Amino acid sequence: MVNAQSSCTTALPATVGLTTVGTLTGTLSPTSCFSSTADYGNWYSYTATIDGYATISSDLAQNDGTTYSDDTRLSIYTGTCGTLTCYATNDDVDLDNFNYLSTVSFPISAGDVFYILWDDNWNGDGFQFEITETSFTCPNESIPFTHDFTDPNALIACWVQMDSDGDGNGWYSVDYDQDEDGTPDGNPCAASASYVNNVGALTPDNWLISIPVDLTAYSTSDNVQLTWKARGIDASWADENYTVYAATGNTPADFTASAVSFNEIVGQNGGAGVYVDRTLDISSLAGQNIYIAFRHHNSTDQYVLNIDDVAITTSLSTEDFSANMFDYIYTAHNNQLTLKSSNNSFTHIDVYNVSGQQILTKELNNTEELVSLPNIAKGVYVAKVAMGNTIKTIKFTK
Repeated sequence: MVNAQSSCTTALPATVGLTTVGTLTGTLSPTSCFSSTADYGNWYSYTATIDGYATISSDLAQNDGTTYSDDTRLSIYTGTCGTLTCYATNDDVDLDNFNYLSTVSFPISAGDVFYILWDDNWNGDGFQFEITETSFTCPNESIPFTHDFTDPNALIACWVQMDSDGDGNGWYSVDYDQDEDGTPDGNPCAASASYVNNVGALTPDNWLISIPVDLTAYSTSDNVQLTWKARGIDASWADENYTVYAATGNTPADFTASAVSFNEIVGQNGGAGVYVDRTLDISSLAGQNIYIAFRHHNSTDQYVLNIDDVAITTSLSTEDFSANMFDYIYTAHNNQLTLKSSNNSFTHIDVYNVSGQQILTKELNNTEELVSLPNIAKGVYVAKVAMGNTIKTIKFTK
């Protein structure tokens, strides 16, 4: 039995597998992941051994309120004990079924160190928790940055999720059956609820934060755009408020302090039951590693917010267009992409689908190129086009 690690500096190591927690006797974090503090807590440290995602959970059968406590709260921190940063949280797994245990999954890279704080406001009874690791490679961490949430594991491994209101309802991946034929439509998306059947109205403050996106190859003169689709899935209850942020840090404080953001009530702006396309200019952050965050907040008693087809792309700046007269045309009926430049020869092209999978790579050597693509499905595609030492990203739709 492990017991009495009273602070971050005395945190005991926890590894993959089962850990038994003794009586909660420790102090709480000076930087709480939650708005409320608790009276009992114990600290652990965990070092990731793979790239992918980890799951830390007390939602185990033995934590039944008799053998062990059935009420926990979990905070995951990065940084050092002197400068902790909240990374992921969970309080109650399922309030609808009176499950007050905790589970959280979050992205990891081998060697990453995390601090784990278990706390409880009601008693200091011990319990058991389990750490598991799952290997996963995120599609891409540079432009073209594209995520369509088709793989539920990508939502876990490539996005940090924070349930800041602590109601146990955060972001999740869902594939709807809107044509009601008994089969999902095959278009998964990210979702966050402000109402849950059999529970009632929620007041979400749910964060979905990207892995770092490398924009160091670009400058503020480039036209760097973040695009996404948004909707309130129920047309009658679609007034979901959300904010999209871009920042050089990945904490809520970094995002709310950023001047680069977008906010709307989607149901009042065309997104009542149908997707609307949105764009945020993030050119001012070019030249740095950045993070993107979707925050569902200041909503209640609506239904579910959906986000899909998140992408970061670039197009040529005004100066580049003047110097190169670069143009492109995609012809859908024969799957051909035509590239034209008045001055510089094209040298290379890579084409990706919205999931970040590369579908074509080809060397080029002329100022005018006709690129034949595979028999691609309908959807959004991005291409990295190289001209000498310059790489630009374009987007086209079939």
